[in-house]
Amino acid sequence: MSDIEKIFNFVTYLEKFKKIERFVGQFFWKDYPKQKRYDSDADHTWRMAIMLLSLEDELSQPFDFKKAMKMVLIHGIPEIIAGDSSPLGTDGTGKNSHAYSKEASVAKFQSENSAAQEIFAKLPEKKAKEFYDLWFEFEKQECYEAKIVKAIDKLEGKLQAFEYSRGEVFKEHYDFMLAYGVESYKADPALQEFGDVLHATFEENYREFKV
Repeated sequence: MSDIEKIFNFVTYLEKFKKIERFVGQFFWKDYPKQKRYDSDADHTWRMAIMLLSLEDELSQPFDFKKAMKMVLIHGIPEIIAGDSSPLGTDGTGKNSHAYSKEASVAKFQSENSAAQEIFAKLPEKKAKEFYDLWFEFEKQECYEAKIVKAIDKLEGKLQAFEYSRGEVFKEHYDFMLAYGVESYKADPALQEFGDVLHATFEENYREFKV
């Protein structure tokens, strides 16, 4: 099989990424009114890319934009096999999810690591290694680019949650969203400010949802 054929098969496989719906059936969301259309992982990734592009000149230090954008575009691909696990957990607190459980976080990484290796292996060898190494570097969260992308990942998810609910959520869900992932905003003052604006918008529009 030629390299072009491998790339063709890889991008064709990624059609599955466009079909992964976010939030569907998760704790709290299962009780809210059903949306006409739920965002997919591909939708989420697209807006993350736009956020990175828009915030590029606002960040406080020079960074490798191309590297960060590549991380944005590939960070969620392993979820095609591993699934898009919910940080809310089974009771809405996140205590038994990757959000706050180290054991669950390790299990999530192992599952996604295996999926990343399987999926990226569809590419030509050099490109497969590049994609996997970038994904792994994002997961390690040691470089500035990875931290920026992680913060944008959390911010985009919260923004989508607000847009679905317009601020009308269960009190426990509201508390979770205000607390979850806030440490990631510290990656850069611009991301912290963006997070502050988002949280203020949620607070201004918050109404307790009642079944």
